[in-house]
Amino acid sequence: MTTDDFLEHVTRVRARFAAALAGKIATSFADLQAIADGGGDAVELVITVHRRLHEICGLAPTLDFPRTGSAAGLARTAIREAAKAKRPATPEEAAALRSALEVLRTDAAAELQAYSEGGKADAS
Repeated sequence: MTTDDFLEHVTRVRARFAAALAGKIATSFADLQAIADGGGDAVELVITVHRRLHEICGLAPTLDFPRTGSAAGLARTAIREAAKAKRPATPEEAAALRSALEVLRTDAAAELQAYSEGGKADAS
């Protein structure tokens, strides 16, 4: 693979990441309601949201979305213990996740805006 091929590949991956990011955050907010309610699927959703946030915080910095990556890491941390223990989130964990998702949505929106304007995603 040449350098040009690699850069082209990274550009495609970055575009796919950017296109899916807002939807992943919105889905996490939708899942949060069931997590907070503690219903039958709450444990599954805690694990799913934790995995989704883990993916975002791992990929985002590599693809030039550093603030998004940091914010996703904080959101992931909010429910890490519940996911590891395979248990529903406590009310405090659900509240912390809600706050962290708000920050993630704000930071991602700023970086997505900068990205869509052709600049670096880091809009700080």
